[in-house]
Amino acid sequence: MSDYVLGIDFGTESVRAAVYDTGGGCAGIGVSPIKTVYRQSGWAEQSVPDWRRAVVEAVRIGLSSSGIDPGTVRGIGFDGTTCTLVFLDERGRPLRDAILWMDVRAAREAVAITDCGGSALDYVAGGRISAEWFPCKALWVRRNEPDIYRNTATLFELTDWLLYLLTGRKALNINTVSVRWLYNVKKGGFPFAFFEAIGLKDVQKKIPDDVLPLGAVAGTLLPSVGEEMGLPAGLPVAVGGGDAFVGLIGVNATKKGQLAMITGSSHVQLSLLDTQTRGRGLFGTYPDAILPGKHLVEGGQSSTGSILNWYVENFLGSMGNQIPRDMLFSRLSKEAEQLPPGSEGLVVLDHWQGNRTPWTDPTSRGVISGLSLSHTPAHIYRAIMEGVAYGTAVVLQTMEKAGISITEIIACGGATNSPLWMQIHADATGRPMVLTEEAQAVSLGAGILAAVAAGMYKSIEEAALRMVKVRETVLPARERTDAYRHIIERYVRIYEALCDDSPLLR
Repeated sequence: MSDYVLGIDFGTESVRAAVYDTGGGCAGIGVSPIKTVYRQSGWAEQSVPDWRRAVVEAVRIGLSSSGIDPGTVRGIGFDGTTCTLVFLDERGRPLRDAILWMDVRAAREAVAITDCGGSALDYVAGGRISAEWFPCKALWVRRNEPDIYRNTATLFELTDWLLYLLTGRKALNINTVSVRWLYNVKKGGFPFAFFEAIGLKDVQKKIPDDVLPLGAVAGTLLPSVGEEMGLPAGLPVAVGGGDAFVGLIGVNATKKGQLAMITGSSHVQLSLLDTQTRGRGLFGTYPDAILPGKHLVEGGQSSTGSILNWYVENFLGSMGNQIPRDMLFSRLSKEAEQLPPGSEGLVVLDHWQGNRTPWTDPTSRGVISGLSLSHTPAHIYRAIMEGVAYGTAVVLQTMEKAGISITEIIACGGATNSPLWMQIHADATGRPMVLTEEAQAVSLGAGILAAVAAGMYKSIEEAALRMVKVRETVLPARERTDAYRHIIERYVRIYEALCDDSPLLR
């Protein structure tokens, strides 16, 4: 009888629970949707009780679709969105809806924290902290919802809440606190003096003491939760981390020169380095954030796949009533594929939810430049795809300026389902795009962590090598890369010309 592991991937729009064998083959997957509420511009929240429903439902569906005996599952791993804050009272009940990663309400707090300066900000892009990050959101709640903050007994992220749900243990993982909480294992951990200086004087009492490495056994599955999910109690639960960072493991981008590009509602670009490197416009490098002894550098785009969904749902809705959604996307892609690079004069600035890197501007907003009466829905559709790829190209240019050489991009997530979009990314960046067999590589990364915790493999590197398989490589076309180079320069000029219209709230 074969052994299996369960990887729970908690994304922005849904929870995915996938069952994997020891070779990385997916035996079954379950998906349960999550609703996001946008109460104001730049805000995004989700219900914590709804999270529990979605996790249990996804696991039950995944197990059912796999057809395996639940008794053959040997371990559980998970990941979740980072910068999604949870506020619990003394009894572990949520005091408010979770503040989602893409929420940028804390723009003023980000400016105030940036103005404080200090060595705690050494690893953020140009010393400018993002409004998405833990200190900014925590400070916003303390300032604007003082009763909520005062009554908070436990403050942590979605990833840590997942561990709490599964095992009952309150602990943090080294991944999310290193990349979003200013934690530095080389300098003694959290910068509590800095937190006090920015106004989070009592935060130390609210966050768990333990900080655990990825893949370690954090505890075992609670009997009550196991019964709900249809799993035996006592299964080892691996320490998980942020979805994109676990995705780096799920595409096995652990070698120098490789870049993991995790796609979905947003894009995250990640690379592991042997030495510490700093560059303006990048996050990191973070020591030990994924693998011990490795330094992690990060770029990112706040809204990518979500822009395509926004465009189709809001402007082509009547077509969607006549044509199934999948067919509508397929039709648009076929029409867009016939268009030349540059969409005949259109350039999209992909800042619908601000910019993460290299400008770290939460108040910047999206732009469609160059519209004329000759443009069709397919032109705009392709231009959005290209605008996102331009943003990725600018991130890579920023890495190059910091002395970081990227020779190939290993991609996973929703965007990899579009051959056109992958070709555009290859052409715009001038790099090969490597696609793995398991498109949902973030779920596989969680499964890899589970396999390590279950003792199936000795290390994350060994498990990734055995469980990740390459499907194909998309090569750039030099003539299109040359054409895009000039358009990317225009993309940058558009932001530079309009950034004064989206001030940083000073």
